[in-house]
Amino acid sequence: MNTIAKVDIKELAKQYGTPVYVYDKGMIIQNYSTLKKAFAKYYSKTKIHFSVKANSNIKLLSIFKEIGSGADCSSPIELILAEKSGFSQENLLYTGNYESYLDLEQALLSNVTINLDDINSFKRLMKIRLPERISFRINPGIGRGGFEGIVTGGTDAKFGIPYENALEAYKLAKESGVKRFGIHMMTGSNNLEPYYFAEIVDKLMTIAGDIFTKLEIIPEFVDIGGGFGVPYNDNEEPLNVDLTARLVTEMFTEKCNKYGFGEPYLFLEPGRYLIANSGYLISNVTGIKNSYKKFVGIDSGMNTLLRPALYGARHRIEVYDKNENQQIVNICGQICENSDIFSLLQPFPDVEEDDIVVIHDVGAYGYVMASNYNNRLRPPEVIVDGDKHELIRRRENIDDVLRLYEF
Repeated sequence: MNTIAKVDIKELAKQYGTPVYVYDKGMIIQNYSTLKKAFAKYYSKTKIHFSVKANSNIKLLSIFKEIGSGADCSSPIELILAEKSGFSQENLLYTGNYESYLDLEQALLSNVTINLDDINSFKRLMKIRLPERISFRINPGIGRGGFEGIVTGGTDAKFGIPYENALEAYKLAKESGVKRFGIHMMTGSNNLEPYYFAEIVDKLMTIAGDIFTKLEIIPEFVDIGGGFGVPYNDNEEPLNVDLTARLVTEMFTEKCNKYGFGEPYLFLEPGRYLIANSGYLISNVTGIKNSYKKFVGIDSGMNTLLRPALYGARHRIEVYDKNENQQIVNICGQICENSDIFSLLQPFPDVEEDDIVVIHDVGAYGYVMASNYNNRLRPPEVIVDGDKHELIRRRENIDDVLRLYEF
C-alpha cells in the first residue's frame, strides 16, 4: 500500500512524522451514503446518529454534521464536542450509563434526547428536572459481538434495564409526568450477520409492544443502536447492508403495524461502520530482533492503538512499497508490557529499520483510546481529501504533559 486516497503515504510520514493517524474523507462520506440509502429505501423515517465514542475529533464530527448525520454521545464532554461541531439539539442523543448527577445535569442543560440506562438513573434525573421526552435502554437478554469485551447486551452485560423490569421504568416515567417516549437497545458491536439484526429488532419490538400497549403509549422513536460490523480480516465478508436494511425494516414495520405504533422514527447509532475503514495508522520500523521468535518493533504501541492488547483484536498491517511476505514475525510496540503486541506470527515482508508500515481500519476506537502510558506522546491526526491533506490535531508535546502539574 503506497497511497491513502491520492496522497503518497511516504509524503504523509515525512511531513507529519510517525506515528500519525490519517483519515480518508471520501471513505467516510461513502460509508454514510451506503448505510443511509439502504435504510431510506425501505423506511424513509430512518435517522442515523454517529456514535461519537468511536471517534470524537471535531473536524470529523463536522463532516458527519455536514452530510446530514446526527450524533450519539456517551459523556458530557462528547456532548460539548458535538455542539462545537455544529450539531443542533434535535440531532443529538445522550446515551450514558451509571450517570452521575453532573452527567445528567449536562444532558438536561444541552436539551437533548436522553436514553437512560436504568430506572435509578430516572430517579436521579427527577431530582434535577423532568424532561418532556425520555427513552430507556433495554437489555433484551441477548447479545453478540466480535469480541467478548464489546458485547453490550445479554445476561453478563453491564448495560440496560433487564427487559423483565422495563415496564416498571416506563410506568414510573409516565406517572411522573413524562409525555413523550422512545425506546433504545444496543446488543453488541461489529456484527456482520444481517439476520442477527432482524432477530434483535424482533425481540426489542416485542418488548416495546408489551410495554407500550399496557401503558397506552405511542413511541416517537425506536433506537436499535449500532453494532454494524466491518471486516478486520481478509477472510471476512463485509456486512450486506442492503439485506440488513431490508430485514430490519420489514420486521420493524410489521411490529409497528401489529402494535399500532404508526410510523415512529427508526434511529441507528453506527460508529465503527461509518469510520473504521477510513482510518490508517502510519508507523515506522524502529527495531528488528531475532529472539526466540522474530520481532518487528514499530513506533506505535498499545498507547497509540489499544484494541489489539485490550481485545486481542486484529488489524491488517502492510509495508510501504513491499508486498511479498518472506518471513513470520511478531509485530510489537515500544511499551513496557508483554501485551504490547499488534500481531502474532504474521506473514510479513522482509523489512528494515525505518521502513514505513500502515495499520488498517483504525478510524474507530483508535485515537479515542490512545493514552500517555509510559509517558509517550499521543500522535497527530490528519485528514486526506483526494490529493489534499491537512492537520486536524497536532502531535502532543512535553508542555502538554507538564501543564497539568502544580510545581
